[in-house]
Amino acid sequence: MIKERFQTASQSALPPAQEELWVDPLVKANTRFNIGRTHRYTLFRHWGDPKHYCAFVGMNPSGADELHVDATVNKCCKFSEQWGFGALYMLNAFSLRATNPRELYAAADPVGRPENDQWIRTVAAGAARVIVAWGKPGGDFNRGVEVEAILREVCAPGIVFCFGRNLDGTPTHPLYQPYAKKLVGYFG
Repeated sequence: MIKERFQTASQSALPPAQEELWVDPLVKANTRFNIGRTHRYTLFRHWGDPKHYCAFVGMNPSGADELHVDATVNKCCKFSEQWGFGALYMLNAFSLRATNPRELYAAADPVGRPENDQWIRTVAAGAARVIVAWGKPGGDFNRGVEVEAILREVCAPGIVFCFGRNLDGTPTHPLYQPYAKKLVGYFG
């Protein structure tokens, strides 16, 4: 059995930009980074209708890029396809690319404002479903409250879901959720 190898990232060793020859043009057009690629604002994948998409709002991006996925993106793609969507946008409360969340606390700008907020606003507004899934650290820096406000501004409450809540009220992370897990409305 071949084990999948997922892309990782650290601010001290970011993956390089991918050769354009090998990248799906629709994925490249809809995946957004800052100039130095230290922040990823959106990640896009499609297998059907790219306009019928599910958006996940995770904690922060790892090494996934236009060509590679990480374990969380892989799981979110499988959920989205199972639910009948043709595409996935991966958004994050924090846009700093780091496999280890401790790097968020050492960074001068882990959120990536104002660009990250604008991409959350734009992508969530067009989504058929939004899954809030940033886990416990997503509530740090008051970021969960800020992202919730953006989602309330641009989404009908009935399209925003989560897999459940941690004891502190933050939405659970998708990676270890079973595929049969039922979603719950995020806004009550």
